Amino acid sequence: MKFICVVPVYNEDKRLQALLEEINYIKKLHTNLDFIIFDNGSNDDSSKIISNYDIKNIKFKKNYGVGYALINGLKYAIENNYDAIIHLAGNGKMKPIEISNFINKIEIDNFDFVNGSRFLPNGMYSTNPIQRIILIKILSKIISIIYKKKITDATCGYRAFKVNIFKELIKFVDKKEFYTYKYEYYSIGKILINKNIKFTEIPVTMDYTKKNYSKIKPIIDWWPIIFGWLQAFFDGKKF
Repeated sequence: MKFICVVPVYNEDKRLQALLEEINYIKKLHTNLDFIIFDNGSNDDSSKIISNYDIKNIKFKKNYGVGYALINGLKYAIENNYDAIIHLAGNGKMKPIEISNFINKIEIDNFDFVNGSRFLPNGMYSTNPIQRIILIKILSKIISIIYKKKITDATCGYRAFKVNIFKELIKFVDKKEFYTYKYEYYSIGKILINKNIKFTEIPVTMDYTKKNYSKIKPIIDWWPIIFGWLQAFFDGKKF
């Protein structure tokens, strides 16, 4: 199978070089894995750092939102005949070495969609702020009840999925309202509803030891996440 890892980046010059060094190492382990960086209009030294590495990258004129980068990653994967996509944060809180676990779940165990969870055994969340842990666990229980499918980490952005399951979904989400974090959770919701799609979670590390570990703003960005989950369940759209 042919994999593409989509990495959205916005003003991450303090952490980006270390992440790109790890990516270069992972590239050597998997000859069937490519990376593409979507630079969301960074105005620090991120673009300069990216240019020093032999990694496909596309820079936008401004920051349209993480959803916009991920949607463009999906379109790129479809247009270039990739079999599966992996989402990796550009701020270093996710560990590239764990990409191998996602690849194995899709390539060997034949799952269609694999979502990361910091709360599974062998997952790591000890550096996460306690208020974030509590909120995520509450949301995860609510989502599990609504969807009637157990989800242990309803906000984790570390995931992998087969491209073919999203080829129809793209017509729903390629619009401005999904350019925020809403895209990720609306799409996962649609996956959970579809009984023909083989879904699982695997343990991952979410390292929040660094300053400005997340660009998700309280309330402002949590609403699109919650609304994405709810809209996916109630809007009746199928693919």
